[in-house]
Amino acid sequence: MLTKLDETLRHQLPTTFDHVGTSDPRFYDRYWFCAYDPDGALSLIAGMGLYANMNVLDGFVAVQQGANPDVRQHNLRVSRALRPEVDDMRVGPLAIDVIEPFTRARVRCASGEAPLAVDLEWCWFLPPKEEDHHFARLRGRVTQDYRRYTQVGRMSGTISVDGVTYEARDWFGARDHSWGVRPQTAGREPVTGPPDSSRAERSFCFYWLPFATDELGGHVQFHLLDGAPVYMDGVVQWPDGREVAIVDATLDVDLHPGTRRFRRSRSVWTGADGATLEVVTEPLQRCWSMDGTGYDWGWDDGFGLGIYRGERFEEVDVYDLSHPEDVVRPDGSVRRPRHRETPVRVTVDGRPGTGHQVLMLSGSVGSGPLRG
Repeated sequence: MLTKLDETLRHQLPTTFDHVGTSDPRFYDRYWFCAYDPDGALSLIAGMGLYANMNVLDGFVAVQQGANPDVRQHNLRVSRALRPEVDDMRVGPLAIDVIEPFTRARVRCASGEAPLAVDLEWCWFLPPKEEDHHFARLRGRVTQDYRRYTQVGRMSGTISVDGVTYEARDWFGARDHSWGVRPQTAGREPVTGPPDSSRAERSFCFYWLPFATDELGGHVQFHLLDGAPVYMDGVVQWPDGREVAIVDATLDVDLHPGTRRFRRSRSVWTGADGATLEVVTEPLQRCWSMDGTGYDWGWDDGFGLGIYRGERFEEVDVYDLSHPEDVVRPDGSVRRPRHRETPVRVTVDGRPGTGHQVLMLSGSVGSGPLRG
């Protein structure tokens, strides 16, 4: 089947662009955006994923409304059959359009069953940063093989929720684009041996932060295992084109007592030039419950992202985020999802800014500071 991309001179396989170079059902290609009011009145995340081997295009919009501790997360999840409308990046009321690559994009969601309406334009503040290749095997089988770039910009436009319209004017707006093969996509992983319980007995930290102040920004990601770095990647950038790679980091985390949710994190980054930056993050609102967007086996059927749910499908719900860790679902049940991401206030050597903090902790981590 021919698509618009087949008119370009960019083929890399002897086939058309409606196919990919692997038959792995987990192959995906996904956009993700956030838009955060620096004053913390409203937060939004949105995304869209294409699963060529599952014949699926799905997406989500989630909005946090309210002040701590009384915060609600409004979720919209949408899905459709990918073919024959392969060129149309629309699913239900959600549309994402790249107007000018790496420079301008538009995120729209028409009002409908969900009490949400969005019309936002993302404009670049800094160039994209390509992350190191993510690749892993378990018992000989590839579990992840994907690429991602992250880019910091500004969001402007309108967001309406429950009849209240908010105007975004140069809000912090990060985006990423990733593609390849990764777990928790297109159904459960096959069983190839006993569960790996070794990590539960060790302390593990996953840290991912795109951020910006008025003067600079960037993206840093690192993983710690028993306090030692096992993955380190990141860059601090300036609009005039200067950039410094981040080669090392330490971390000190203050947690809500009895939880794995942070009240404050302090990290010291070391650049390739030897200079250091102190980076402090504090939540603007609550941590996103990412299962509301379809991640972590979200969707009411429990099968998660990239699953065929028919020609057109849509789900809407609202989560209560009043507790820093517990999430109250619409039926009154309470969950403690591990995967949480957070709109944050950022200070970089005292410079105020905004960011999107992923900070996931597991293993032997108590309710006090974590030092790596």
